Parts: sequence; C-alpha cells; structure tokens
Amino acid sequence: MGTVFFASYLIGLRDGLEAALVISILVAFLTQSSRRDRLRQVWAGVAAAVLTSAAVGVLLTTVAGWLGSGVRMELFEAATSLVAVVLVTWMIFWMRRTARTLKGELTGRLETALSMGGWAVVTMAFFAVLREGVEMVLLVFAAAEGATDSAAPLLGMLSGIASAVALGWVVTTATVRINLGRFFTWTGALLILVAAGILKYGVHGLQSANVLPGGTRTAFDLSTTIDPTSWYATLLTGTINLTPRASVLEIAAWLLFAVIMLALFFRPAPQPAARVRTNAFVAAGTVVALGLTPGGCGGSKAGDAAPADGVITVTATDTGCDLSADHTPSGQRTFTVSNKGAKITEFYVYGTGDRVVGEVENVAPGVRRDLHVDLAPGTYTVACKPGMVGAGIRSPLTVTGTAAPAATDDAALAAAAADYRRYVLSQADAFVEQTGRFVTAVKAGDRAAAQAQFPVARTYYERIETVAESFGDLDPGIDARDGDLDPGAEWTGYHRIEQQLWSGGDLAAVAPVADRLLADVRSLRQRLDGVTLTALELANGAKSLLDEVATKKVTGEEDRYSHTDLWDFAANVDGSRAALAALRPVLDARQPDLGPRLDARFAAVDAELAKHRQGDGFVSYTTLQPAQVQLLAATINALGEQVSAVPAVIAHR
Repeated sequence: MGTVFFASYLIGLRDGLEAALVISILVAFLTQSSRRDRLRQVWAGVAAAVLTSAAVGVLLTTVAGWLGSGVRMELFEAATSLVAVVLVTWMIFWMRRTARTLKGELTGRLETALSMGGWAVVTMAFFAVLREGVEMVLLVFAAAEGATDSAAPLLGMLSGIASAVALGWVVTTATVRINLGRFFTWTGALLILVAAGILKYGVHGLQSANVLPGGTRTAFDLSTTIDPTSWYATLLTGTINLTPRASVLEIAAWLLFAVIMLALFFRPAPQPAARVRTNAFVAAGTVVALGLTPGGCGGSKAGDAAPADGVITVTATDTGCDLSADHTPSGQRTFTVSNKGAKITEFYVYGTGDRVVGEVENVAPGVRRDLHVDLAPGTYTVACKPGMVGAGIRSPLTVTGTAAPAATDDAALAAAAADYRRYVLSQADAFVEQTGRFVTAVKAGDRAAAQAQFPVARTYYERIETVAESFGDLDPGIDARDGDLDPGAEWTGYHRIEQQLWSGGDLAAVAPVADRLLADVRSLRQRLDGVTLTALELANGAKSLLDEVATKKVTGEEDRYSHTDLWDFAANVDGSRAALAALRPVLDARQPDLGPRLDARFAAVDAELAKHRQGDGFVSYTTLQPAQVQLLAATINALGEQVSAVPAVIAHR
C-alpha cells in the first residue's frame, strides 16, 4: 500500500494545492472588492467541479470493472495512461509558465464574469477548478493501474487533498510563509518521473495488446537478483514504475520522456526586460487609463500612414502585436490597445535602453484599454507581452517633428513637473543615506538595528516608487520579492535581506547582498539626475501609487517577513499626495471642485492610518483584523476614484 499511496498522495497534494490557491485568489478578490454576495456563486462553481471530477473517477472505475481483463482492458489502461501523461505534462508546464501571472489572469477573468452575471461567475469558477480535479482523478487512476490494494490510491489522493487544504489555508492566512515557487518546482519534477512511469505502463499495455512490437525483447531482467518484494523495489515500482524486468521499448520511453521533460522543465525561462508590477508609473512618459470596456478594435499592420487624429490602434494577440502605424508626429498620442488573444497582455512603449516611456497592464482577453503618452521626437520600441512575461513581441515606432511634449507647453504644468522632480530627488537623496545606515547595521550583524531601519529606509523608496520602477534593470535588484523573478534568477535587494533578518538567519550570508543593494541605490540616484518629468506623468503616477497600495500593500503581501506593510502603505499615499500638491494650481484653475474632494479623501485615509500608529511608525500588519483591513481598502479605493479623474483634467487642453 505504501508506495502506491505515496504516488497518489503526491498527486493529490500538488493538484489539491493548485486548486486551493485558485479558490483563495477568487475569494480574496471578491472579499477585497466588497462583493461578498458573489461568493456563493464561486462556491457553486467549485462544488460543481468537484462533483464532475468525482463523476469522471466513477466512470473510469466503472468502465475498468466492466472490461475486466484481456486485450480490451489492456488497451483501455494504455489509453488512459497516455491521456494522463499528456494532461499532467501540460499542467506542469502551464503552472511553471503562468505561476507569476496566475492571480492577474484569474482576477481579470472573474472581473469580466462579474459584469456578465451570476451564471458567468459560476462557469468561470467551475472551469478554473475542473482542470485540476480531472487531472488529479485521471492521473491517480493511471498511477494505480496494476495496484494490488484498491483502497491505497483513493486514500492517498484524499490524504493529499486534505494536506493541500491545510497548506492552502496557512499560506493564504499568512500563518506560515512557504516558498510556493520552490514547492511547485520540486513537486513538478517528481510528477514528471511519475508521468514517465505511467508512460512506461501505457507502452507495456500496448505491447501486451500486440499494438506495439517488442513485448518479448527484454532490456534487463533483474528479478532473480533483486527481490521484487523488497522495500526499494516496491518503492520504485509503486512511484515511478521502474520494475526489475522491463522491455527495451518501455525503458526507452521512460528514459526519453524523463530526460527531455526534466531538461525542458529546469531550463531557465527568458528574463523579462523589467519586473512586472501592477499599475506602474513611468518616468519618461505618461499613461492615462481612460476606459476598460469589453470589445475590441481593428488595426492594420504597422507601416500605414501616420495617424491624423493622434490615435494608434494596437491589436494584441497571443502571437502578434499589430499597430495601425509605425510612425507618428510628436506630441500627445493615444494608443488604443485591444486584446484579441486568450492571455492577459500588457503594452509597453520603450525609449532608448528599454526605458519605460508608457505602459498599460492587465489587459484581459476581449478588453480594450486607451492610454495617452507624451512623445518627443525620436525612435521608440513598442511591445505586447502575452501572459505578462518575457521581453514581449516588439516593433519600432518612429516619432517625427520638433514639437516638445504637449504638457510642457503650459508654464503652470512645467512648473508643477519641476516642483515634483525636486521632491523626487530629495527623497532619493534620503533613500541613499538611510540605505547606507541599513547596510551598515546588516554588515555589523546588528539585527535589532537593521530591523528598526528596514521600514524607515524603504519609506523614501515607496514615496517615489513609480518613478524608480521605470529603471527596469535596477528595480528588481532593489525591491523584488521572492516569486517575482524567473526560476534561476538571483534574488537580491531589500526583501532578500528582510527574509534573513526576520527568519533568524546568519546576517553574514547576506553581506554581499547588502553591498549590491547600496550600489544599486546609488546608481538609481545618479540616473534620476537625467529624468525629465511631465505634468501628465505626475497625474498618472499619483493614481498608480494608490493602485500599488490597493493591489499590494493592503493585502499584506509586500513585506511578508517583517509585516511592516503599513509603512509602505503610508509612504505610497505620501508620494501620491506630493504629486497632486504640485499639480494643485492647475487643478484648481481647471476643475475647482476636484481639489476639495481630494483633500477630504486624503484626510479619511490619514485618519484610518492614524488608528494603527505606534510611536513613530505603525503596528505589525498581522495585528489587523479583517474588518480593519477591509476599511483601509475601502478608504484607499474611495481616494483612488477621485484621483482617477486627475489625468483627464491634465490631459485636456
């Protein structure tokens, strides 16, 4: 029972945890967006998926019992084995490819389903969980073929599911921090070996049914040397189906599958040009999200005439990124991005050296997003990123003319941009100084001093985060979290040191990381000297900082070891307020009633944050009750709604 139980347990654990994480993402999204009334529809979809998966298991068992034994049974078991191998292989690589963007894809689809009605939510949840359930049942059925104990596979799968539910609960409630990337990597590797064994069993079945030749051509026969009932022989047979006796074709299939799949699985993924961050603000361009509506727009291939109305249509698919024009006059331009693919995508405009000039993220399938960008004359690169990973599908964009960006034509707007630039540089100066103190404490082994300095130093970065993020080569080295990077990429920066500080690890081990952090921070400060900001960037950045709070800080997932998220929360709000303060004279002149509304919303956020202050800082995020977190989310969302009107006011001329 033990080995078959273990293989089934592993399958139940991995697939069960994938399903648990999918469910937790959907539930958390509805809870945080104050749509708990739709939770019953999600749970209805989950229940239907569980029942359907169980029905598949009953069907397979019934058919196997009806066939009994003989050639038909051999063919049936071989067919189910091969289908199981294909399905599990696809799912393993799918999870590896989409793990970093899974949350965005699921919430994007759920948002679309919510707009379509209750049955759409049920259906979306049903299919999101069904693929995990059917894979689990089919894989356990295939792994259990030939087992002498019919109860062991079922008990193993159920035990794995129970463990997955418990593990999913502690992960989503932040009771325990688990490196899910590493978990899925190693369980994925083990499942590849299990799948190789299932493939071998399928080949054996086809040979027994005389569909494949070579059934009597033995690669080796160690049954007289190795006791088939020994613990090690039983372990290898029950988990990865390596038996003391096997045919040449069986072993060839096992080895080829295992070697090729493991090589592909552990092959480093292409590194993205910049770390994916939701709603990032850019330092050399502007993005104004003016709509998020279902539908799409057409677009011809790049190379057409320059747009007379300043609008460039972008048709994004899973394999293409087509622009209606590959050249345009300088000034304020609108990109209308339509996602006609099956994956969530992003659209970027890059300047020299892949510096982010403009971007729009989380464009779900069937959705159109409009954005404004101020473009100076020069050569740019545009890119669509299906799946929100990699360097993207790129093409050149030429901006002609001599006009300066539109927003700098107005003296008041230019003054606002200059004022905010001074703010950014002052915060960057303080960030260098405070990071130096942090690094000194880390290298001295003074854990208490380093822990106290950690949130203080990061405050200055969080205030200008959306500007700093535009340097795609520096931001990951400074602020990447575990899981933000592709497999094989080195994890450095504040959060790497944070893990060591709060886990009790040896600080000497992260001394080189601290040195690199300080070097990256100093490099960031030097590069900021060359940054030129526009007023439209300020408006966009103010909203992006609040989006950063709503999607990262309020969930408690940013500072996952120190739980100093409220420091970051407050710093993002401060940065947004500073950008809007610089724009205030223009806002008061163009829309006098907007400023007082902003003041009232900022005051509400300040009052809510004040409830959680402790000395010069804040309490640990783990002390907040769900109702308190929900109230923080509500106040920041209310502020965000008002701030979202600012870019349109600044863009209108």
